[in-house]
Order: sequence, then C-alpha cells, then structure tokens
Amino acid sequence: LTAEGTMIEEVAIGNGSVDAIYKAIDRAIGESVELQDYNIQSVTDGKDALGEVSVVLAQNGLSVKGRGVSTDILEASARAYVDSINRLIDKRKTFDGSRRDVTLI
Repeated sequence: LTAEGTMIEEVAIGNGSVDAIYKAIDRAIGESVELQDYNIQSVTDGKDALGEVSVVLAQNGLSVKGRGVSTDILEASARAYVDSINRLIDKRKTFDGSRRDVTLI
C-alpha cells in the first residue's frame, strides 16, 4: 500500500486469505473498521473471468460501500477494501477536515 506517498508493507494471519489481507491493510494504515458485508460475483465469463468484490465497512457510525474488480479474487478483495477505506476517509473529512489517500500497489 501507499499512504500519502509512503510505501507501507505489512503481513497478518487471518481466518483465510481474505481475512489476512484485510487485517494486514488495517495494520498498515492504522485504521480499525468493521466489515459488515462481503459479496463476490463474476462479471465476465470464461476462465479469465473478472470477479467483482463489494464490501460494506463501518467506523464510528459511518458506513460505506466499496468495490474492486480483477481476474484475481484476492486482489479484487483488497481493492474493494481499500476503496471502502478511502470512502470512509472522504466521509470523515467532511466532519473533521482530515484527509489521507491510501492506494493499493
């Protein structure tokens, strides 16, 4: 990940690959969020099909939905999570003026 232009690497152990990815992202950016919904579906056909992951995250009364698309479901899951975190940060900005961009690299 990069946050405000700084590359951050983190590892985590979880209850499966997606949980480990989400825990590593939380550690890397210092955010604690609640995963309220996780949905995965195929958006194209064939063995090179694109998978779309959508997640709903909540934090301190704010709730947002993010999405990620990739032929790799783990990458799509990470992209959806990062998208949601950025949406939370954007929402929070309207309340307290804070801003920080997080990018999956």
